[in-house]
Amino acid sequence: MKPTEALEKFDAWMKERRLMRRTRECYLGHASRFARFRAADGATPEDKVCAYLSWLAGNRSSRTQKQALNALVALYRALEKPLGTLPEWVKPVEKHRVPAWVTRDEAITIIGLLPQPWNEVASLLYGSGLRISEALQLRSKDLDSHTGTLTVRDGKGGKDRITLLPLSLIPTLAARYRINRALFDEDRRVGRPGVEVPASVARKAPKSGTEWPWFWVFPAPGESTDPDSGIVRRHHRHEDGFSKALKTACTRARINKRVTAHSFRHGFATSYLASGGTIQELKELMGHSNIQTTEIYLHCLPSLASRVSSPLDNVISFRKTA
Repeated sequence: MKPTEALEKFDAWMKERRLMRRTRECYLGHASRFARFRAADGATPEDKVCAYLSWLAGNRSSRTQKQALNALVALYRALEKPLGTLPEWVKPVEKHRVPAWVTRDEAITIIGLLPQPWNEVASLLYGSGLRISEALQLRSKDLDSHTGTLTVRDGKGGKDRITLLPLSLIPTLAARYRINRALFDEDRRVGRPGVEVPASVARKAPKSGTEWPWFWVFPAPGESTDPDSGIVRRHHRHEDGFSKALKTACTRARINKRVTAHSFRHGFATSYLASGGTIQELKELMGHSNIQTTEIYLHCLPSLASRVSSPLDNVISFRKTA
């Protein structure tokens, strides 16, 4: 079977199992790179997989290697040639990095320089701890101003969770509601196709995409072609638009560090712990599967630096008093 045919079969296999689009794209990328990888002559599929994973150890992180392993196991299942027991492979050296986050003042400054609706998106990233994909895929029904909560549907790992909805953002989101409602009514008036909904919902309620609760909180200004179904309809705004606006805002704010959408999520976590929140509460709000993932934010607490003085400061203070 040619590599292109294998990739097409793999993609169809993933669609049948309703894997998320981002997961499919990630797995196809690994499968494509694996197809170009040259292993030793006569190597078995298991040996070739281990050789590829060992090669990744010198070029990628452990997270990327784990993704590649999952992708290749799925690939061989799709090709009806499941892998047997894999021999040992080289694993990358674990690197413990402190996440980069925005402080409260930095978040306020950047949000103030972002145009609409990106300032609202950034406010949700910082105020609710969302990932950028989770913020852009919010539906009207996911926001509850009465309880001050926000529901993330089908987040990372296919999990749902409930997190905080900033009360200070409710008036802004109410104005967003009115703008979106006018856009929704116009789509219905001219007979445009409804928005994309989960496959399970579409099977049970085929018209749900044309119903207001499923409309995007951050809809795109125009229509585009759905890459899966080929239907031309209104999607949510794209992450690239936020990245470009964020880069411009950070340049204007003269912030001398790399700031990404995820920096706001990290800022939410550090601020939550600094204000007295517990690590277990934060784990639930962030949607982490493992408490160890959440504990990394304990190393970012600004309160630690404020309680401990530098040895150099102690020396200088001693000289001034001497």
